Amino acid sequence: MSVDPRRTVGAVFLERAAAQPGQVALTVYRGAGEAESPGHPGLTYGELARRAGLRAERLAERLAPGERVVISLPTGTDFVELYLACLLAGLVAVPAPPLGGSALAAERVAVIVGDCAPGLVFTEARDRAAMAERLAAHGLAHVPVEEPGDAGPGDLPGPSRLRLDAGPGALAVLQYSSGSTGSPKGAMLEHRNVLANVLSLHDNAGHGRPGDTFGTWVPLHHDFGLFGQLTVALLYGSHTVLMSPSEFVKRPVEWFRLMSRFRCTVTAAPNFAFGLCLRLIQDHHLDGVDLSGMQQFVNGSEPIHVPTVTAFAKRFAVTGLRPEAFTAGYGMAESVVYVSSTPRGAAPSVFVADPAGTMSAERPALNHSTGGEGKEIAGVGTPRAHAARVVDPQTHQVLPDGAIGELWLRGDSVGPGYWGRPELSEEIFNARLDGEPGWLRTGDLAAFRDGELFITGRLKEIVIVRGRNLFPHDLEQQARQAHPALAAFAGAAFGVSVPDERVVVVHEVDPRTKAEDLPAVALDVARHLTEFFGVPARNVVLVRRGTVRRTTSGKIQRRAMRDLFLAGGVPTLHSRLDPDVRRLLPVDAQ
Repeated sequence: MSVDPRRTVGAVFLERAAAQPGQVALTVYRGAGEAESPGHPGLTYGELARRAGLRAERLAERLAPGERVVISLPTGTDFVELYLACLLAGLVAVPAPPLGGSALAAERVAVIVGDCAPGLVFTEARDRAAMAERLAAHGLAHVPVEEPGDAGPGDLPGPSRLRLDAGPGALAVLQYSSGSTGSPKGAMLEHRNVLANVLSLHDNAGHGRPGDTFGTWVPLHHDFGLFGQLTVALLYGSHTVLMSPSEFVKRPVEWFRLMSRFRCTVTAAPNFAFGLCLRLIQDHHLDGVDLSGMQQFVNGSEPIHVPTVTAFAKRFAVTGLRPEAFTAGYGMAESVVYVSSTPRGAAPSVFVADPAGTMSAERPALNHSTGGEGKEIAGVGTPRAHAARVVDPQTHQVLPDGAIGELWLRGDSVGPGYWGRPELSEEIFNARLDGEPGWLRTGDLAAFRDGELFITGRLKEIVIVRGRNLFPHDLEQQARQAHPALAAFAGAAFGVSVPDERVVVVHEVDPRTKAEDLPAVALDVARHLTEFFGVPARNVVLVRRGTVRRTTSGKIQRRAMRDLFLAGGVPTLHSRLDPDVRRLLPVDAQ
């Protein structure tokens, strides 16, 4: 059965469920052994369709076609059932992070609710009061907040009791950005966009092949988990095993045990997860773990650090994980999720970025081998379902092979724009290239080499010091390597103007570090960064664990940290700042 992008996501799912009602669609893994108990046998496609259909019928009785439904629930069957129910009821699913007692998550959800004006918000019973209180504080007390409840008894409703005729151009999902570079924006994704992307994931990335089993902890409110894992698996009839993101962060070895227990063939994670596994998984944890069946171990959603992936592959080869299973991928919510990936079974190409490279057509920025000086960049394959160009962001001229510029895309997966932001949508989603409209400005810096795409950083987060383009994730990575007290903790690098650009790194430090040792730690970090990058990088702020702000998917909120720093709001253990930079702070924070 093929995925037809001329239909709706809900209709394709029901057809898949009718074709294989007895096959297991979904299992929730809650730790070693628990998923094997009689209470967690997994949902079959037939049962999942029944539950989602009953929920859809009730929602359709209450809400008009096209109304938004915010789903602020943790990873689990309730989230999946309500997501499918929205698509079966002609409603717009709005994934949002679960509260889980987090004030930052509650604030983010309130901003999303205020932006999209939903007809209903679903949250856990334990979070209902907190959600209602936060919404009321934003003047949104009129928005109903409910817990998901149970689907209840009954058969799958017939087509006449559902809304399956919304059409491929109807809005299916509002996928809000992570907020790592600004306020969350709702990317509008139509049914045809989602189905075109799922089709590309299958045809070009090889996801959803017969016998595939997906194992994932990536949050379902994030496009990487929702579309790159769950949706493609459901529409192609695969088994998906879900794990709580918080469980992964606490015990990453459980991800390995999940994949071993269910003989998973596909998984995906951001680069930080590879580093976390290297730090926290001990050799004795791997007893009995067998990952020899893994076909695709995808690294995506954030910059890929080649040394970390190399170390990961070497360290965990003992589990049977083969080097050819590793895949590098690139995508973004504005294009559902998937843009490109390295071919299944082929190792990613690695080139070196010229450390003095610029976004100019005259100076290529990628060398042909890993032997030169500079940063290793992993290729992420060739976009096959998108037209893709690397463009000078100022002149809007296409750049030659090897030059770094802004990546522009055009294709059936690209959504029509951001919810309620027509001017921004026109600027970002309808850029003109050689007189032709309809190009998406990704905001990502990239280069092509022999048709393969290499992502080098974010346009808006670049720090330019003495004519050098410095990427924050590179600064953060090197800061962690500068001193053991920073190795396992988060940092945020950004630039400030005085008026020349200066690098500032705010970094968490090991709580076991003595106060009298902090000045030496900061000095070591400043020296290492300055020597490594060849430009002054002397401003280091050391903070307690948990101070650096992240999005709910784990991305560093660099802009928020910069704003907090300039407002004097960073609770500091020790700081080492240039006098000019210190003068930027409020008097009481200097």
